[in-house]
Amino acid sequence: MRTLVIVLALAATACNEKQTAQQPKSAKQAIQKVYEVRKLPKLEITIDGVPDEPDWKKANVEKGFCFPWKDGPAPPTEFRALCDAESLYCCFRVHDEDIVVVEQFKDESDAIGEDRVELYFSPDTQLKKPYYCVEMDSRGRKLDYKAVFFRKFDFSWDFPEFRLAAATLPKEYTVEGSVPLKTLESLGLPPLDSGKLNVGVFRAEFSHAEGPKPVENWMSWIDIQTPEEDYHVPGTLGIFRLAE
Repeated sequence: MRTLVIVLALAATACNEKQTAQQPKSAKQAIQKVYEVRKLPKLEITIDGVPDEPDWKKANVEKGFCFPWKDGPAPPTEFRALCDAESLYCCFRVHDEDIVVVEQFKDESDAIGEDRVELYFSPDTQLKKPYYCVEMDSRGRKLDYKAVFFRKFDFSWDFPEFRLAAATLPKEYTVEGSVPLKTLESLGLPPLDSGKLNVGVFRAEFSHAEGPKPVENWMSWIDIQTPEEDYHVPGTLGIFRLAE
């Protein structure tokens, strides 16, 4: 029943099967976007949802989030990532004056109706091999699953050893997460030091509406060149690699 509920909810908000052939509108994404992850000897970071440790100031800051399928400026979003010899750490700082949250959170599928940030990890750019997703809300709750193109989701899958916390602040929320590097490699993902770890970094930006359903908008760190809204297609991923 849990899987059925999630699949129905996704079908109601996502594009239909005609997107199986969806391709970028231009060659703009021929060169993948790269985020350089700084490696430090030993990170002093507590996964508590508040990225205020001094180490976070050493991370590269990604601010290039946009609305690929909507005109107008996107609200500010910041993403950071760091690693040490053991784990990859990530954090988001999200400006949001209208946070949509499910108060009575009963199942992971409830995250589909919320504001959230998302990370996808893939061994290839075409998403033909299993890739792994974690969607994280403003309360530190997650929806995790694995998938294969096109939109073949396995919601019974849980992201092993993924730690997560979040904090809600005035007009924003922050999210912190970490995962052992060995866990990523055990999933068949390229090691971070290979320069071939394909990652998607996204934000679901919802707002309250007069009716029961929120207004849904979708943000990405890449200006995805596809005609319709969908993160689960080739061209949505960049690369994480170690900073030189």
